[in-house]
Formats: sequence, structure tokens, C-alpha cells
Amino acid sequence: MTKSVWDVILAHIAQRIGKASGMDVASSEIVVPPKPDLGDVSYGCFKLAKDRKISPADAAIWLVEKLKETDVTIASVSAVGPYLNIWLKISTLVPRIIVDLKEHADAFGQSEAFISETILFEYANLNTHKEVHVGHLRNLILGASLVRILRRMGATVIPVSYINDIGTHVAKCLWYLVKNHGFNIQSFSTKDLNTLISSIPHEQHTAGYLGRVYIEATQALEKDPTLKESVSFVHHALETHEPVWEDLWRKTKRWSMEELTEIFGNFGVQIERQYFESECLDRAQEIVRDLEASGIAKISQDALVIDMEDVKLGVMLLRKSDGSLLYAAKDLALAELKAYEYPTYTQSVILVDERQSLNFRQLAEALRRMGYTRPFEYLGYEIVTLPEGVMSSRKGTIITFQSFRDTILHASRASTLERHEDWSEGKVAYTAWCIAIAGMKYATLKQDPGKAIVFDIKRSLAFDGDTGPYIQYAATRLASILKKAGWTVGFVNDTDFDTLTTQQERRLVLLAAQLVDAVRRAAEENKPSIVAQWCFCMAQDIHAFYRDVPVIDAEPETKKARLQLVLLARLALLHGLDLLGIPVPDEM
Repeated sequence: MTKSVWDVILAHIAQRIGKASGMDVASSEIVVPPKPDLGDVSYGCFKLAKDRKISPADAAIWLVEKLKETDVTIASVSAVGPYLNIWLKISTLVPRIIVDLKEHADAFGQSEAFISETILFEYANLNTHKEVHVGHLRNLILGASLVRILRRMGATVIPVSYINDIGTHVAKCLWYLVKNHGFNIQSFSTKDLNTLISSIPHEQHTAGYLGRVYIEATQALEKDPTLKESVSFVHHALETHEPVWEDLWRKTKRWSMEELTEIFGNFGVQIERQYFESECLDRAQEIVRDLEASGIAKISQDALVIDMEDVKLGVMLLRKSDGSLLYAAKDLALAELKAYEYPTYTQSVILVDERQSLNFRQLAEALRRMGYTRPFEYLGYEIVTLPEGVMSSRKGTIITFQSFRDTILHASRASTLERHEDWSEGKVAYTAWCIAIAGMKYATLKQDPGKAIVFDIKRSLAFDGDTGPYIQYAATRLASILKKAGWTVGFVNDTDFDTLTTQQERRLVLLAAQLVDAVRRAAEENKPSIVAQWCFCMAQDIHAFYRDVPVIDAEPETKKARLQLVLLARLALLHGLDLLGIPVPDEM
């Protein structure tokens, strides 16, 4: 894998400064200043000032003298306070970016920063027997983008998911399903099972239906807590593989998995290994027994726990007083299974709702006490809410994924039809889908994972401001220029890029070159928001270029250079949006 143009430029500047100053200067010390009038890149002269025993401002002036001789990369330098500001030669930078685009094809903006890493990345940990709601979308969208970003940085990423397909919520759902159809829980038979399944209309064989049953079950238990004994009976039957209950579980699980697979496809979630809580159950029973025998876990109020008060992590509950296992016990078995199946990973990351952070800190501590030495960490993110407030499957106060998606698609389709009454139904549908996906994904990804999101559907679909459709529109505007000019030859060699002299042109070139830096920082900080911000900045500058810089009517040589800049900027933006999983229609 070759280095990107931007990495080469920073290394060259660092080498020249190092040679002039007699010090070791790293590429990371060359940064992009906060304002364009402070140079394309800059270098803080604090270390040099200390070495030469002068003020940082004097060190910057001294360094200007040493670097006043330009080269094919550096156009000019100046000193502003303690900083050396450097302007690059755009005329030589453009063809180098073009070569970079050609060489890296579908991986423009890539780097070798994570080339030595093999990352087991767990996300998309949804539940069967419950509905997927808006609150789950951040995990899917954030996880899929991080996988793309880490891979662009050279990492080998193995995306896995852990589906919660058994446990208390499933026991509640199946208990109420059987009870509500008039069957006896204690004597439920295969004949009863067949009668039950045939009585449920096929169109209700969905996660949505099971989710509603779960909500009703929860409400019934809240009214009459004595019913919990029946739920415990079902839970025990599932954990001990009672044939009739296991058969009911498998049939209803299939309804959920068909829906989850469709949702994964909607959001570009591609999983290499799909783990299930049920496949960890038997091993979890063994681990729990071993922990009790070794004294790591102890009985407390008839439940089995690991006391972690000494490390300020409270008490980790493994087994309830009725004998059923908690999620934590099966998480221990999952960690063991992943280490067995993927013995060479260098990182194991789990993407989770920040509200589960204590659970995962407890899990890490339990694994340590068990002698587990493999890498283990979690990456937390804050919740997604709507203006109506926080959602809860248990309370039934959720906005389902399907209804949320349909609402956004309806709004997107209506606005597309309003602009293009003459378009075919297929073109309207595809464009509306692209805009809806951009609205959902960008509104989610532009925020740092550590910040909560209040999702505003109307705002997310706007064509102005910091939104996905605004960025898509920038890309389609550039496509319209190329189409109007009839430019189909791509990049050509005999072009005078010295004709690119405006500030708007300069900004597009520099931002295209800096994509790799944005991707690197996003990977290092686990923040796709950094790439999202780059896309927004690029879109802003594209709209300014479109408004202020003539292309079609420019002089022939200038026109040729600008058309290639248009193509370059469009391709760079498409690569940035691809890392966010956002498609771009031909027109908007």
C-alpha cells in the first residue's frame, strides 16, 4: 500500500524543517491551521525556540529565512506569531491527487496507519422477539461506518454481531403468547404448538407482532407480579432445551431474524460471524459452575454474584434465584468463544449503548479474575431520542424502525415529486431512498458518539445547512457541470493547472488531499463525525465554487483545468460519503 499524497507532502515538509533546524520533526507536527489565511499547513515553533533559546515568534522568523527557497511542493512561507505558515503549490498538487485517485481506485483516502491491526468488531447486537426501534439505529449506522473507516486505514476488520435470542425477554414473550391463546403453560404440548402457530395469520409472523406480545406480557406482569413464576418456568424450559418450548422458540425466532436481516441490508451492515446468545448458553452454565466452585462467584440472597465492590464496580449478577442465567454469564462464554474462533485478533471491540457501560466494565473485570488475557474493550455511545422523548420496548413507548423509515421515505418522496413532477416513478423512488438514507445516517454520524441525539426528521431532510441531502446536492451539482460540458474523458495529462488561482479552487484541492487525514483521525478516535465534518466542509466549498467560479464559459485552458477539478472534488466527496454509507443519486 503506497502512501497518500497528503502523507507524502507532510513528510516532505517535516523533512525540510528538520534539515533547516537540525532537529527531528515528525509529520504529525505539521497541522492544518484554523483559518485559510494562515496557510495551507503550519508548524508551531515552540520546540525550536527552546532548542535555540529564543522566543517562538523569533524562531518562526528565523525558520522563514531558512525555507525561503521554494520547491515543487512549497510555494511560499511566512511567520505569524510562533507559527511557520506554509502555502502549497496547487498546480503540482492537483496532478498528484489525480494519480492518487487512479492508483487507489475505490480506496482513496486510505493509509497504512492500522495495517498491523486485526480488529474483532462487535455491533448490531439486536434482540429477537422485540421490535427494532429508532434507538437501535445509532448502533447499526455508527458500527457500519466505523468498519469502513478502520478498513480504509489498513486494518483487517472482522465484523461480528451477538443476537440476544434467548433470556428473560424471550421467556416473557413466549409465556404470554401461549397464555393469551388459552393454552396451559405447564402442559403445553406439540399439538398445542401446532394449533397455536396455525392460528396466527402469516402476515403476523414478524418481529413487530412478537414485540407487541412482549409489551403486553410486561404490562400483565406489572399488574400481577405472581405471574413471574410462570415466566420462570418458561425460562427454565428454554435453558434446559425442553423440546416443545424449544420448537416454539425456533419458529418465532425465525420470524424475527427475517426482519433483522432486511434491516441489516437497509443500513449496509455486513456481518462475518453472527453469534447467538443461545449458542453460549450451555458453556455459560459450565463457566458459572466453575466460578462458584473456585470461589470467584458466591451465593448472595439465593443468587450467584461476583462481588466487585473492592474495585468500585458493585456486584455482577450471574444467576438469578430461580436458577436462570443473566446476560453477563453468557457474555463470559461469548468472550471465550470469540477468542477460540479468532485467535489472532489484536483488538476486540464491542459497540454498546453508554447506559450499559457498567455491565461491560464488570465483564472486563470478571474476565481478568478468570485469567483471561486477550484484548477486550467496549466503545460507548449516547442515546437517540425523538422530540417525544426516550423510548422503551418494555413500556411500549417506541418508534419502530419500520414506521420511522416509512415516515422519512414518505417525506423524501413528497419533496422529490414536488421538484420533479416529470420524473418516472422508478427515478423518484430511488432518489427519495437515497435522500432518506442520507437524512438518517448523516444526522446520526455528524454527532460525536459521546453526545446524545434528538432526531428531527424534517431538519434531517433539509437541502440547506449541516445535513446529508445538502452534501449529496453538492455532489450532484458537480455531476451536472460535467454533464453539461459533455466531459467524459476523465483526467488528461496535458493540462495547465496554474490556471487554478481562485480561493474556492484552492480550497477544493486542499480538502480533497486532506481526506486521508480526516479518515485517520476518525479511526484513531472512533469518530465518524470527523469524516462527516470533512464532507460538510467540502460541500460548503463546492457550493461556493458552483456559485462563484465559471466553468463552462471559462477560457479553453482554464475550462479544461476546472472540469478536472470538478471531477476530482466530486470523486473525493463520493469517497467521503461512502465511508459514512451514504449513496448519491444522479440528480436531486
